Amino acid sequence: MKLDNVESNPICIAYYLGQFHPLEENNQFWGDGFTEWHNVAKARPLYPGHIQPVLPGRLGFYDLRCDESIVEQFDYAKEIGVDAFCYWHYWFAGKRVLHGPLDRMIDIPARGVKVMLGWANESWTGIWHGLSNQVIFHQTYNRDELREHAKLIASYINTDRYLKVGNLSPFLIYKPILIPDAKNYLDELRECVRKYGGGELYIIGNWGPGRSEQINRPSDYGLDAVVANNVGRYFNSRTAQAAYLGAWKIAKKIGLGPEIRSYKSTLDTLQAAYRVVDGVVHATVVTGWDSTPRSGRRGLVLTGYNKNSFQEAIIAAKNLENGNSTKILFVKSWNEWAEGNTIEPKFNETWSAGQVLAEALSNWA
Repeated sequence: MKLDNVESNPICIAYYLGQFHPLEENNQFWGDGFTEWHNVAKARPLYPGHIQPVLPGRLGFYDLRCDESIVEQFDYAKEIGVDAFCYWHYWFAGKRVLHGPLDRMIDIPARGVKVMLGWANESWTGIWHGLSNQVIFHQTYNRDELREHAKLIASYINTDRYLKVGNLSPFLIYKPILIPDAKNYLDELRECVRKYGGGELYIIGNWGPGRSEQINRPSDYGLDAVVANNVGRYFNSRTAQAAYLGAWKIAKKIGLGPEIRSYKSTLDTLQAAYRVVDGVVHATVVTGWDSTPRSGRRGLVLTGYNKNSFQEAIIAAKNLENGNSTKILFVKSWNEWAEGNTIEPKFNETWSAGQVLAEALSNWA
């Protein structure tokens, strides 16, 4: 589905994680009361100059069971120019988790910030917590679950809180390549959403340099566009890519991590996405990266993330996104605290990523 030219200024969407409240499944696998805050608080430096833990500032260690916390997030998002949260949505053939905060967002009176769904369509495993062989929920695909999923998606779209771009409703998929016969599956999903009164979808797939993310012709997968996930390093040669990833896999397995790379590499990967994809690409700006709180020495740290490099990243994204008739800028992320990419305020920070973003959005042209 093609977007019409909606407006000259970009629509700014921040990825949003709902893992900041206890739930039964996490209690069962990680211990009573577990949330992402446990990973954040227990983090420690792993090499000289490594700054950990990084703690929340203005919004505090919030609990997403509390409406007041969500209202504060909405208000801060509005303050810095974020138009919508792309809420990570988990659907395992009818089984849902982490949807409580999303439902609260829908019920809270409008405060000028919308929501949309980002389907995290992978099996839920323990890989991020050191249990790579532990599968908690399998991701499966069939026509029965598709129809039920479409009905759920339509129900969210039919609220006044869901983001609209023109007359379309954006819906993001984390790894479309994992969907068997993706094009026909997503064509049927569109039709079912339409049948259940949800109107027209604008389906965006996640593109990245990894083998399970490289979608260089979105239409082949039933997608309208891709969004560049530019954290991973891009290589022109698949052989070099495989060698790099293989070497780091071995290194991390024997405890030689974390992988350390320059934040500026995210600009190279972003530019590569626009160069190699045959179709519409939307830009991402990365708000830092340090996944060691969640993954320890198996994590990745992007060094050199500061006010100047973040400004440069926004300028690069702007220059690329301005080539689209409708401009959509994704921010990675709103609150991925255990992966070190958050635009929420940090404790004792010397500069504000939120304010840098706000200034860039207000002077976009």
